Amino acid sequence: MTKRNRINWFRINRGLHRDIGYFCIGMTIVFAISGIALNHIHDWNSNYKIDKHIYPLKVDGEIVRLLSHPAVTDFDHQLSQLMLQTTKSVSPLKATYWENEWQFKAFLNDGSTITLMTDARQLVYEHVSPRVVLKAFNFLHLNEGRNAWVYFSDLYASLLLFLAISALFMVKGRHSPWRRKSLYVVAGILVPLFFILMI
Repeated sequence: MTKRNRINWFRINRGLHRDIGYFCIGMTIVFAISGIALNHIHDWNSNYKIDKHIYPLKVDGEIVRLLSHPAVTDFDHQLSQLMLQTTKSVSPLKATYWENEWQFKAFLNDGSTITLMTDARQLVYEHVSPRVVLKAFNFLHLNEGRNAWVYFSDLYASLLLFLAISALFMVKGRHSPWRRKSLYVVAGILVPLFFILMI
């Protein structure tokens, strides 16, 4: 085989690294954003936005009048309907219960809650709405879709593995990861190793 016809593995590796890198851009963005969001799930709900509204009860309002007659037939149902009307909630009622003798809670189908606080004379409405984009990203990141997505996730992980290994053969000479730049490679290995040993 002449020098001209010899396969240039270095060039092939660079070409594959470039094209596979382009292909992985979209998924890397999805996994990076959702990964950050999920890391802070205990501090901030990335799936849902919760807006809290407080409605003081009017002295002459229907809820106060109903509360003065607790023996009314179907009392809880009537009370929950008045709570929905006051907060102008359009989501259907899912369930209700008395948390204690001063608090009556209504759960709505969309995940929102309305709490009647008889001692404080107010309604606390916590309206839940999905963060559409982030929720979708988290859905993919946590592999909740299953089925075909499992295989695509495996493919994506394999491609990332190829990008990591092929990067070792991208550059020749003094800037090669096999020379001075090897410190970066070693550092990248030592960081996760450090946290593993700290567990």
